[in-house]
Amino acid sequence: MQRKEIYDKKQSMTKKMENISFRKGPSPIPVHIGLAMQHIGTADTKDMERMLAGIQKYQNHTYRRNVPSLPVIWQEGEASILHCAAETEELSIFLIPSLINKSFILDLLPEKSFVRWLAAQGINVYLMDWGEPVRDKMLQNIDSLVSNRLCAAMDYVTNKAGGKIHALGYCMGGMFLAAAAKERKEHLKSLIFLASPWDFSVGDCHLAKQVKAGTPTALQLIEQKGYLPMNWIQSVFAAVNADRALSKFSEFEKMAETSQDAHLFVAVEDWLNEGVDMPGEFAKSCILDWYNGNKSGAGEWIVNGTLVDPATLETPALVIASLNDRLVPRESSLALARLLPQAKILAPPSGHIGMMTGHKAEKLVWEPIRQWIREVS
Repeated sequence: MQRKEIYDKKQSMTKKMENISFRKGPSPIPVHIGLAMQHIGTADTKDMERMLAGIQKYQNHTYRRNVPSLPVIWQEGEASILHCAAETEELSIFLIPSLINKSFILDLLPEKSFVRWLAAQGINVYLMDWGEPVRDKMLQNIDSLVSNRLCAAMDYVTNKAGGKIHALGYCMGGMFLAAAAKERKEHLKSLIFLASPWDFSVGDCHLAKQVKAGTPTALQLIEQKGYLPMNWIQSVFAAVNADRALSKFSEFEKMAETSQDAHLFVAVEDWLNEGVDMPGEFAKSCILDWYNGNKSGAGEWIVNGTLVDPATLETPALVIASLNDRLVPRESSLALARLLPQAKILAPPSGHIGMMTGHKAEKLVWEPIRQWIREVS
């Protein structure tokens, strides 16, 4: 297929998709369609047609998220703590999600909610929610995020729980946890790092390569707007999973409209497409200090004037390094585990998001976390 023909077809498909009324995703749709079309040389044309049909089915799907809201028990700026109380309230855990997506991946559906599952197991759950970070002056950089928001929230949760707490960081939330743990060691009973990166130079570095390639554009956008738009972030993730859009929407097209699998698919896609813009200085730190400079992996990452050194964290730790994670290579997480003095490693055969939403998430990830918390407690 000639380059101009591919371009014209992409433009036509994009316009057709964007005319759908309710959902505009997957976001940004021109990137997803363009990347899928690059694979058309190895993909059956019918697969491409099924992908487009799957996108239309997703955009028109009747599912809307309808999960009972968790009460907000603390708020400073955009940051808040959501609470899901266990009936027995034997133990307490503080969940710290990434900053670039909404926290409800941990409370996705009534039947697929890590938060509510933990509460049903007798564990009192406190969930950090970052809101819209660009609106919060204390979330503009990592130093302030850790000291003025995360540590303050941790103080509140510890006081509310009446003693030491377990803390779990998901993805970059794990890096935040490592930085906060050095300042709040006395609050923590155990540390859980779920798909948390540390060494950005090891393993399958597809994401790091895409971030590096997109760095000039990202820095230019930050200079122009003062923040990094969500679409840049989504484009990077789309490039890492270029083949996934073709396969997953083709498979979704075959699902029964009202099936649980279809509802789960739409719920996850909605979450993926509801990312947030990143504050400029914060985004620069992630891009330059982590992905380009690998300061954490090199033992040079400094937060609030102090080196973040996992070797000083004597608190028992569980490091969950997935075997099939495209976004955070297993080797990156294992680099963190090797530094922690008391680390246990769990290696589930799951993907980055599948650890929370997969059909076997409860068995492979949730239950081992529950067992770990009980053992340490």
